[in-house]
Amino acid sequence: MKLMIATFICLTAAICFGGCAQQGQAIEDIVAAYPDHAKVVFENDYVKAVEFTLQPGDKLPLHKSGPRAIYSLSDYKIKWTEGGLVSEKEWQKGNTHWHNVIAHAVENIGDTDANYLVVARKKMALPETGIYEISQDASQLDSEHANIILNNKHVRIIEVKLAAGESQPIHPGINRLIYPLTSYHIQYSSDKMGTKDVKIEAGDAHWHEADEHVVDNMGETEAHYLILAFKK
Repeated sequence: MKLMIATFICLTAAICFGGCAQQGQAIEDIVAAYPDHAKVVFENDYVKAVEFTLQPGDKLPLHKSGPRAIYSLSDYKIKWTEGGLVSEKEWQKGNTHWHNVIAHAVENIGDTDANYLVVARKKMALPETGIYEISQDASQLDSEHANIILNNKHVRIIEVKLAAGESQPIHPGINRLIYPLTSYHIQYSSDKMGTKDVKIEAGDAHWHEADEHVVDNMGETEAHYLILAFKK
């Protein structure tokens, strides 16, 4: 009898240990694991941009991610778990924040869909910016249309709103991801790329390396977009 009890205890402990260990493992690729909730909208050697959509009650289990910027595309409330700590957070559309590298889990505990953009920095070194300085970017030379919404040692995020017919003066930009919040039609004139007439759809993220440029809104709608200018 004692032998049977001891065997049962050992088996139970082994099962519990295996289950607990599996539960604690962080998923390496959350996009591949949960394609219904995550959509890659841009990726290159330097950054990866993913749109997440969590309906009320949806969960993303413990997963890994690099240093990253978060931009809220809707109002939502979540349960956030990282480093063994659990907290509740509420975000409004347009809120922006930064996370360093740590495994985390997310659960939508609110009544609305949680829609947010995650732009994660990869390990590849960014191209040299040369003569182009962030100190003279759109937020500094055109504060009427461009405002800083996040600024740290990793990235400066600028929100730009150009009404129909408005323009930005010539200014430099460093290595950056552009995320359009609306659809718009612009003329983009760059010292590296020349002049291009471009129609861009909302969510059509794209990358620019450092240059000096002018933006003219040629369409009939407001051009509303984010500039994520990466410093390191």
